[in-house]
Amino acid sequence: MILKKYLPKYLKPTIHFVHVIEPRNQGDMLCYPYLYFKDYFKHYNCQIHSTKNISFGSILTSDVVILASGGCFEVLDRFQDHINTLLDINDNVISWGCGHNEHNDRPVYWHIDYHKFKLLSVRDYNFPGQEYVPCVSARNPLLDLQLVEKREIGIIEHQDFPINEFRFDKIDHKQSMEKICKFVAESKIIITNTYHAAYWSQLMNRKVILYKPFSSKFKNFRHQPIEYSGDLKRDIELSKNYPLFLSESREINKRFFIKVKKIIESI
Repeated sequence: MILKKYLPKYLKPTIHFVHVIEPRNQGDMLCYPYLYFKDYFKHYNCQIHSTKNISFGSILTSDVVILASGGCFEVLDRFQDHINTLLDINDNVISWGCGHNEHNDRPVYWHIDYHKFKLLSVRDYNFPGQEYVPCVSARNPLLDLQLVEKREIGIIEHQDFPINEFRFDKIDHKQSMEKICKFVAESKIIITNTYHAAYWSQLMNRKVILYKPFSSKFKNFRHQPIEYSGDLKRDIELSKNYPLFLSESREINKRFFIKVKKIIESI
């Protein structure tokens, strides 16, 4: 029996990875699975598409589409429309840990046909009817970084929502993941209003305080961070560390990869 991964690429389906390509946001840039399961996907023809500009004409019905766009559900009507188009033209659309992300001041009016997904998982924990798979960036080895703590509290802010209330050391999510993980490793507590800064900090076993969350994406963490109440000392006392979260998240993604692999190799 010939294993499909050893067949010539032209005899296998093309795999299309669709994610937000936003260099100013490291979470968006590092959330697609090709980066973490490259040894498998390199045996296939792979194309990468920006969620904002998908080359629909290059996608065949029998290809595989892996949607891994961070918080791409409910964030923009344009994204909703693009996702529904993918579901209409392709029979094998997979959501790998995408997230619900309706902004408080920006409702959406298009709705996604979730029942059309070949395999549907979301990064939102206990979301009704949808399998939980945390963002695949948990597989990044930078999250294993351990350094001597230099500060009690550090701030990681969203580029569009600056945090100016405190006088602690601060960076933003435009920095490289290496710099972000170094900053987290050197901090005991992280105050943030970015999803991936909160997620990565928890994966690195740091306490997290959410500062003025602006979207539904902050409501369904596996381990819900404490939201800033105005009493920072109290919030820190209520916060927790989760030492097993990193290994758990990596294992869940490994198991989900096996499901994806079965679908690809059945085509």
